Amino acid sequence: MSEQISFTWLPFFNEMLTVICNQYNPQTLVPIFKQIFPKQKDEEIQGIKTDFKEIDPLTFIACFNRNETKENRIAFCKTAKEILHLNTPVPADFDGIPAFNNQKTWFLQYSYLRGKGDCTILWNFAKQWVSSHPITEEEMTQILSLKQIGLVKICSFLFICFPTTYYPVDSNSCTFLGLQKEDTFTFFDQLQKVAKEKYPNLKPYELSYRAWQQNNSPEHSPVTTDKNTFWAVNSIWDRHDQIEDFKNQEIWVDGWGNINDKRDALLLSQVQIGDIFVVLSSSTKDTGHNTPFTRIKAVGRVIAKNTWFSFSVKWIKTTFHDIADIAPYRGITICKMKEDPILDYVKGTLTKALNARVFPLNQILYGPPGTGKTYHTIIKALEIINNRTFTEQEKTKEKYDNELLPEFNKLKQQGQIQFLTFHQNYSYEDFMVGIRPDLQNRQISYKLHEGPFKQIADRAKNDPAHNYVMIIDEINRGNISKIFGELITLIEADKRAGNKHALSTPLLYQNEEFSVPNNLYIIGTMNTADKSIALVDIALRRRFVFEEMMLQPNLLKKVGDFNLPSWLKQLNHKITESLDRDHQIGHSYFMEITNTSELKQKFYQCIFPLLKEYFYGNPDKLKEVIPGIDQEKQIEQESDFIRVLQAMYDKPDNKA
Repeated sequence: MSEQISFTWLPFFNEMLTVICNQYNPQTLVPIFKQIFPKQKDEEIQGIKTDFKEIDPLTFIACFNRNETKENRIAFCKTAKEILHLNTPVPADFDGIPAFNNQKTWFLQYSYLRGKGDCTILWNFAKQWVSSHPITEEEMTQILSLKQIGLVKICSFLFICFPTTYYPVDSNSCTFLGLQKEDTFTFFDQLQKVAKEKYPNLKPYELSYRAWQQNNSPEHSPVTTDKNTFWAVNSIWDRHDQIEDFKNQEIWVDGWGNINDKRDALLLSQVQIGDIFVVLSSSTKDTGHNTPFTRIKAVGRVIAKNTWFSFSVKWIKTTFHDIADIAPYRGITICKMKEDPILDYVKGTLTKALNARVFPLNQILYGPPGTGKTYHTIIKALEIINNRTFTEQEKTKEKYDNELLPEFNKLKQQGQIQFLTFHQNYSYEDFMVGIRPDLQNRQISYKLHEGPFKQIADRAKNDPAHNYVMIIDEINRGNISKIFGELITLIEADKRAGNKHALSTPLLYQNEEFSVPNNLYIIGTMNTADKSIALVDIALRRRFVFEEMMLQPNLLKKVGDFNLPSWLKQLNHKITESLDRDHQIGHSYFMEITNTSELKQKFYQCIFPLLKEYFYGNPDKLKEVIPGIDQEKQIEQESDFIRVLQAMYDKPDNKA
């Protein structure tokens, strides 16, 4: 970690939790909470603000870690230290802590929604952790059963109070580890194990910070040769070339700094996250050593400062390349690169390879139905093709309809983008290569069939200057092992053609070695309401970056006097309470609706059948979610239909 990242917060919240659990109770903690957070109010009656009469340790500690300014959070901690008589210093940073959503900070609901034993359950949970009581699946399930508490929330609390023991399960950490989040004890347990196995040398708080840094640092912005500083660095010290260790450990270490010699300290202090390291050595060869040359061993981007002389580096180009007749970097450990043929080579030949990592090679968009997953695959595919992230102005509905979609269809027709949908009968022979019968003149013969993946992979290999994209809609509906076969290994980033651990495999039916090119990107979509999501192969989860797509009711407008965004929000609140958040109804169902007639038609043609499927065999539960709607007969008059919807959810959102 960087010198500036000292993690001063580590002991603070642990001591705070211990003091609270040993010296306070739900009632005596209230005046402390009120003094630190006077703006936080309860509701005994809906919409009527009042002071708290009970508070729990989880809500108390979470309020220190909302999306507030650093200065405000430090001030809160200073007040708490004085009131609670804490011994540990006030934190000077909160690096690595996933901030709580300001609208969903509390672990308690408003008192008029709260179960009688909710606060007691939370206190018992906190006290068990203070006494080092190992959590059981039953206890985790009980906590997760409380309304408005999910796995991310409870694990954020555990991480904040026990940052050397438990890893958070926020989106940054899940993406960093290549896992898709689930609200289960099994997933909590799985993530803890995977994190320890993949990064045994990183403490949980270090991993959390690294995960945030990876998702927010310049590593994820395009390389621009006029802004990025290029550094020539050496890899030979202690009479040994360290290049393989550097690549394997994803680091670069200054040889002099390694023995505490600070001769390079000034230059090292100028290296910024996002800068480019070019590992090279200049020498001479041939008879009499009269021919100068420079060997480029690796090129990577700095993603973190670990110490004053050590850096974390995302190595992107790791194959050797010699440049003849020039040797300007003899004897250096680190220096800024000059404008010369070596820098020209790096900028001209390697910029594409650097920029290619702006986007994951394999990614899956997942979420409930109607959240725009397929819509966003089109945008992401075009971003990959154009090798840059679009601005919000470039992604408006008007731009999408008039520019993006026509460009997508053109590229699809040209073969640079391939779109297909998986289903239960889809196979390797359909996807990759196989034998198919051919009937001509009443005679059956068998011909070799190359599937869409083989075709687009070949096109990408023959056109390395451009990116290619395969979109797989409903990827979880197919039998992954049956469809991908050996490709499940070959699509991994480090196993692709030209990379350090590149692999190839002989194809069935063909005398050909096949590998997956680096310029072929895979985007999948996954409907979380589909029961088959539980069957998704763990190998797929590990090899893809998962991005959650949730509903955005704010994109909708009122339909006449009917508040459609508020109604949809309340409907999904009911669905979440009755089932889970994965079965919510997405906003895209309603994007084109302009009047009540269209709304009624959309409800009875799309929304109602979907709800019937969700609550199949449980008509009473369906009636609770949509009271007033006859399950057998439509409401004829539009005005009556709107009145029923209005009566169903004519209330503000009740979430704290």
